[in-house]
Amino acid sequence: RNCDITGEEKEQTGGRDVRRSQEPQRGNGREPIADQFGGDVDLRARLSEQLTRGLTECMVCLERVRQVQATWDCHNCYQVFHIGCIRKWAKTATTESGGWRCPGCQAVTATLPRDYRCFCRKVRNPEWNRNEGLVPHSCGEVCQRPRAWVGCVHRCVELCHAGPCPPCTATVEVECPCGKERRRGRCGEQVRCGQECGRELGCGVHSCEAACHEGECGQCEEVIQIGCYCGENKKTVPCSKTASPSYSCSSPCPRPLACGYHPCTSSCHPGECLPCSLTVESVTHCPCGKNQLDLFYSRDSVPPRDSCLAPVPLCGLTCGKSLPCGPPSSPHTCPTPCHTGPCPPCPLSTSVRCRCGHMDQEMVCTLLTTRADDARCGKRCQKKRSCGRHKCGELCCIQVEHICTLLCGRLLSCNLHRCEELCHRGNCHSCPMVSFDELSCHCGSAVTFPPVPCGTRPPECVELCRKEHQCGHQVTHNCHSEATCPPCTQLTTKLCYGGHEQRRNVACLVEGISCGKPCGADLPCGRHPCPRPCHPGPCTANTCTQPCSVYRPCGHPCSTPCHPGQCPDTPCATQIKISCSCGHRQAGVPCSENAYSRVTTALLATRMQDVQSGNSVNLAELAKRDRKLECNEDCMKIDRNYRLATALQISNPELTSKVIPRYSEFMKDWVRRDPTFCTMVHTKLADLIKLAKDSKQKSRAFSFPCMNRDKRQLVHEYADHFGCESESYDSEPKRNVVVTALRDRSHLPSVSLVECVAKQKKAPPPVQASSTAAPKPTFTPLERGGSEPKIDWFG
Repeated sequence: RNCDITGEEKEQTGGRDVRRSQEPQRGNGREPIADQFGGDVDLRARLSEQLTRGLTECMVCLERVRQVQATWDCHNCYQVFHIGCIRKWAKTATTESGGWRCPGCQAVTATLPRDYRCFCRKVRNPEWNRNEGLVPHSCGEVCQRPRAWVGCVHRCVELCHAGPCPPCTATVEVECPCGKERRRGRCGEQVRCGQECGRELGCGVHSCEAACHEGECGQCEEVIQIGCYCGENKKTVPCSKTASPSYSCSSPCPRPLACGYHPCTSSCHPGECLPCSLTVESVTHCPCGKNQLDLFYSRDSVPPRDSCLAPVPLCGLTCGKSLPCGPPSSPHTCPTPCHTGPCPPCPLSTSVRCRCGHMDQEMVCTLLTTRADDARCGKRCQKKRSCGRHKCGELCCIQVEHICTLLCGRLLSCNLHRCEELCHRGNCHSCPMVSFDELSCHCGSAVTFPPVPCGTRPPECVELCRKEHQCGHQVTHNCHSEATCPPCTQLTTKLCYGGHEQRRNVACLVEGISCGKPCGADLPCGRHPCPRPCHPGPCTANTCTQPCSVYRPCGHPCSTPCHPGQCPDTPCATQIKISCSCGHRQAGVPCSENAYSRVTTALLATRMQDVQSGNSVNLAELAKRDRKLECNEDCMKIDRNYRLATALQISNPELTSKVIPRYSEFMKDWVRRDPTFCTMVHTKLADLIKLAKDSKQKSRAFSFPCMNRDKRQLVHEYADHFGCESESYDSEPKRNVVVTALRDRSHLPSVSLVECVAKQKKAPPPVQASSTAAPKPTFTPLERGGSEPKIDWFG
């Protein structure tokens, strides 16, 4: 059964359970009462079994109700509670009418539960004996409760029991609702004669034409047409015995007054029109009311009025009628002479003060729309209401407590219904709705019996989930109430996105994996493969930005961003290494640069003569082959040392032992700032050179600790003087320098950085005066072929 009956519905039905009388009635015969009460029989049997075994659960404390514990049961939902729990609940779940709501069905009960009584409420503190075979909390006597069946006057004859009483089995004379047919039948049986009802409707004029039915007849559907008092308009109204034959249309009355000259100034009205207010009998004073007209007739010889059309004499005095403006205690008066008709606008001003005190000013009387003591300003109240959520917003507010009159409307804990109380502070109460349907899990193994509070989650089930799974693997999780099952964790073998390789032991829930290799799919340009790591979906690069791999005439690739058609005519930016004639100096220059050798330019001018003679010349090979650096003084010194070593028959000479390194000012400043650090760097590099010379490997590397930018620059420059390669790795602040020493190229400098700076600090010795001049030293020129004539190629 689905019996969600709220407290309001319970109050409307007078506190009785009317669910049984609301079942549809069909036909003229008897209806199977036992079938109608099949659900009640099951409910009584289930309650009796649970009470006997002590399995009934109190909805307040959620504990089981034992056989010897004091209880209270609701006669609407038949739920059983502990007497102490229901007393505490009744004190908190009160209603505006003074009653309290049942926690199971929300039915309103007027009185508080005081004593522990049996189900039929006749015996206080009933005793239960297991051997007597009675249901716990039953007195064992005849129930004698009135049956909850419309029209039944007999009481229950069963022993005191839990749950609803069984249907009445007495045989009585039953009558159809319209009273046209009577016969013998079971008590409470509903009889329908099938004839026309014929009972008088609420209008008192027409009768019900529906078939014989239970309850009140419907409203009369006939309508009547009535006219207004003045006879100008008509309208239709529902048929009713108390309906008025006429109504007021609120239009001006079109009938003339009794005088025959003036029209009626009232709206549509019943009866005769009012007499004319300007007749001779009605007007006895002047318009201001200060003098009688008889005085004017006798004193001023004014001819008396003979009809309502004659003008009313004026006294000439000040009118003095009270105007609606001015202070309430002394309103302004009309300052014009005695006159007919309404008074003209007041030329004065009034001191106006609104009720909240925000507006206090002088205002021209013609602008006043209300009394001076009832003025309202346009200030909107910005204070919070009692709920703390909404602002008052009232114009010219004078309230002390700003009560919020809006509905709360917040979603309750059940996430299905909204709070219907006035907007309030704090959390909303729990949802008052309750269901009498059984709540089960998805597979139906676990069941929560009614009444079930709204928002209750399905019970937990220990059975395996029976839902269909797309993967087809064996289910390992329990039954659940969520719409989607947990992801499958079975280990499988899956192919990567690009189809490069298969990975084992991958969970089924993982939809795709990346092997990390380059994608390799052809891009739209048709020249390059996709460089991205293995990825899902298509390669989304609209335009390829990889360097063009087409070779130039110089032998280097184009290297411009990928482009269609021929390569653009741009200078080749590939870095190439050039050296001097002796090979001591090396430098990296762009392939297109031609400004490093005058010899190349001179040879190019010579080859031009061959071009003029008609011979072909490959200028790219010429520039590539002849491009060299010029030798410097160091090259000359190395060449001189080499020739001396050859002449003296010295094997494996250290040609650079006499060459003093040229340390930069930056490195010299570091010696002055931190000589210890400079000594440490020199020691590490010297040990690395020694290790590389003694090792069978081609190179050895050493990683310096993390340091700042200036220290890393010192290490880089110092490594160059040792003939080592250096590179920085990682990002700040963990960036460090790794130095690699090559066995064939690395060497120790002749003078360390600290020694070089120490020699510069020493002052020169004083010059001793001598009468005999010392002989000047003789220097050997270091240039090769110094005596050879120089060729001027551009002379």
